[in-house]
Amino acid sequence: MFKTVTPEQAGISSRQVEKFLRKLEQRGVATHDVLLMRGKDVFAEAYWKPFHKDFCHRQYSQTKSFVGVAVGLLVDDGKVELDAPICSYFPEYDPNTLPENLRKQTVRHMLTMETCGSPPSWFESEDPDRLHLYMTQNSAAIPSGLRWAYDSPGSQVLCTLVERVAGMPLFDFMNQRIFRHLDAFHTAAILKTKNDDSWGDSALLCTARDMAAFARFVMDHGKWEGKQLMSESYLRAATAPLVSNDQMGFSGFDSSGYGYQIWALGEEGFFFNGMGAQMTFALWEQDLIFVINSDDQGYAESKVQIYNAFRDEIVDHLADHPLPEDMDAYRSLQAYIDTLQLQVIGGHKPELFCQYAKELDGKVWVREQPHAKSGISRFSVHFTAEDEGELRYTNAQGDKVLKFGIGKNVFGKFPEEGYSTDHGGLQNTEGYLYDCAVSAAWREPRKLELKVQIIDRYFGNGLFTVSFDGENAVLRMLTTAENFMQAYSGAVLAKLQK
Repeated sequence: MFKTVTPEQAGISSRQVEKFLRKLEQRGVATHDVLLMRGKDVFAEAYWKPFHKDFCHRQYSQTKSFVGVAVGLLVDDGKVELDAPICSYFPEYDPNTLPENLRKQTVRHMLTMETCGSPPSWFESEDPDRLHLYMTQNSAAIPSGLRWAYDSPGSQVLCTLVERVAGMPLFDFMNQRIFRHLDAFHTAAILKTKNDDSWGDSALLCTARDMAAFARFVMDHGKWEGKQLMSESYLRAATAPLVSNDQMGFSGFDSSGYGYQIWALGEEGFFFNGMGAQMTFALWEQDLIFVINSDDQGYAESKVQIYNAFRDEIVDHLADHPLPEDMDAYRSLQAYIDTLQLQVIGGHKPELFCQYAKELDGKVWVREQPHAKSGISRFSVHFTAEDEGELRYTNAQGDKVLKFGIGKNVFGKFPEEGYSTDHGGLQNTEGYLYDCAVSAAWREPRKLELKVQIIDRYFGNGLFTVSFDGENAVLRMLTTAENFMQAYSGAVLAKLQK
């Protein structure tokens, strides 16, 4: 699909690329993969173990940009009109029964997120149909077209529009019209909503190279290997800053305009933007594409840190011609890439482990009020080796064991059952457990901290802290994830079991 070249062949030093990757590490970004491409030449590709080039990573809201392009294909076919009311494509909803603002909302309004409002969260709703939820429980408080406001449910409605009009699932439609021509997305998939619609605002799973291919297709305005697969004019509009999304006056990179489900970088380029720092940037002048996948949910500054590092260390150092080869620098870069591993909690002080591990090891702490939100009634910590241990606890599901490494990740299964699998928002009853990585550190006296990372088709992270003295212990849990891990939040105050 793409040719792999050295950074020097692409006009940048291998040492500069290594500096960029090191800066991501220094800034605390929980990176999973990075791909840098100029034209159709990949000049840097890195995966933080256990992630690898064939891993289909959840793209979260980057999925919306695929929906925006799919709508454009239907516009090309004459099956969808941008200025037609969205309700006209769903005749089961009588326009006379809809709020006026929703009745007047057009496809174009929805593409640019200048919508009238949104319904309640579908995760908590008993209504399994997100289209029905949007049409019947929408606040519709503001006339469409008056202001930009992020509308994820609206993107899902556009996905449903695509599937209704195309007569097939979103992925099948995109594969038929685009993906197969790119020789990409062979192992990709899209998770489903409760009612079996494609989860079009959040749940594409694909590789970094798949994302790079799609960005290249959009960057080339729908042309691939000399064939125009969709209208150039639609993609020019889709990637342009059609509406202002600078709501706070900051004028940051993510408030430089919005197109058709695609974020603009002013006139410089565009990007696809997913929760947790799944991002794909494309810059016109430099003919440059940058793909990154991470799990930085809860780290508010992550995207800014990533973008600034990209500009400072890559964009500002690109030449408009190849550089002389520097094999020593290239070998140094590749050697560094080979060392990359999933983020581990930092700040471990071995002397504290030696001093306090025996004091904590095996003691059982019992909660006096077991009916708290966490549901945890008792817990204990057991050190099974010099650099490994287990957090054992009992909650509403029964006895659980969470294995961790000291200063390293231990990979296993997060022990909570019932989390969603192929269908978001539905409780799984088949015993499926999410893959996870857990590392621990002693950073303060009598305080063991565990970094928990869910690394599956769903991503999440948390910090579990066990603080203790002679008679009391507190298990404090801070977690960030999309509609799971809620039971793992708050603090459990417990007494030493006599």
